[in-house]
Amino acid sequence: MALEIIWSIRAEKGFDKIVNYIEENWTEREIKNFMQESQEFFELLKKNPKMLQPSSKTNLYRGPINHLTMITYKIRPKKKQIVLVNIRSTKQKPMK
Repeated sequence: MALEIIWSIRAEKGFDKIVNYIEENWTEREIKNFMQESQEFFELLKKNPKMLQPSSKTNLYRGPINHLTMITYKIRPKKKQIVLVNIRSTKQKPMK
């Protein structure tokens, strides 16, 4: 059974920042590829929420969406949700 994905404000801002950078510096084709790759990743995540490496904190997972983008999320099994905590470029500093 697929879980629902909930975006935190921080994750939304991080994703938007990456998309804005791509729009300013890359071609339309690369933007389309990034968006498609991200969508495929989120669909896979809904079905396999524990597919990335667990953190030392309970129900927190971290790993790559692709070679340029990292994601941190937590699982709320009782609510059947995945909460996206942060999305950032791999060139940014990790969250504290």
